[in-house]
Amino acid sequence: MGELRVFVAVLELRSFRKAAAKLHITQPAVTKAIAGLEDLLSVRLFDRAANGVEPTVHGLSFAPHALAIFSELRSAAQGLAIVSSGAKGTLHIGMVSMPAVPFLPIAIKQMIDDHPDIFISVVEARESELVERLRKREIELAIFRSALFSPGDDLRVEGLFDERLCVIASADHPLAKQRKVSWRDLRAHPWVMPSADSFFFDYVRRSLDQLGIALPRHVVESISIPFQHAMVLHGAMLSFGLRSQYEFSPRGASLVRLPVDMPAIAGTVGVAMLDVRQPSPLARQLIAKIHGLIAGL
Repeated sequence: MGELRVFVAVLELRSFRKAAAKLHITQPAVTKAIAGLEDLLSVRLFDRAANGVEPTVHGLSFAPHALAIFSELRSAAQGLAIVSSGAKGTLHIGMVSMPAVPFLPIAIKQMIDDHPDIFISVVEARESELVERLRKREIELAIFRSALFSPGDDLRVEGLFDERLCVIASADHPLAKQRKVSWRDLRAHPWVMPSADSFFFDYVRRSLDQLGIALPRHVVESISIPFQHAMVLHGAMLSFGLRSQYEFSPRGASLVRLPVDMPAIAGTVGVAMLDVRQPSPLARQLIAKIHGLIAGL
């Protein structure tokens, strides 16, 4: 594992000196590790360059295998440490906040109820970072909106459900008690909207375009969902939300979904995994829990 760790550092930094500094070892130790790996493989992995080193064709060919092996070994070491602490099974999950936050905590709670001794790690990041974490085997699965990026051929994607937009108001809003609400009614009230440079704003715009409806006039914008909800509750504003976000958020009776026709789909929520890596039993159970939650809507 030591030689692979050195190889990965040199590959990343293109320098024996920088790799030594990152790994807190001497430069001769880096040279010795790479030489040992080259002797083992009977090929040259790096060539000297003006500002350091560059991988040879053999180094580039070996790189994805080394990264995969090193990541698996690191994951195994972390798993052993967790097991040593008393946990019986681990699951590492990545998520994008918008689709995953509402229902994922409920699914995880059900998992823990079934398996009290498991350990679950959850990281939140953008789609591109989650893909890299999957490839490095830092996480086993990632939950995201599939329309926001195109996964590579090395990833397997399973659809969980088709998300839909809805309109959210406070329980004491003038429209909250109406049995049917028109877009004319909605446009007469102030709105809080997601920031214009956000993915969610783009989804709202494209969804309304499909209906031939102009964006509502909004007086406040923010990318923060808690802040949007606060403006709905305390500012008597309307806001767009997602069906799962509304159904699974701990809102009590303070937020309501208005009875307005929103047939446009805001995007499929899916789970991505490495194609060459079979999902663990815990990963399959989590996916089944999510399917069960969504089926109950």
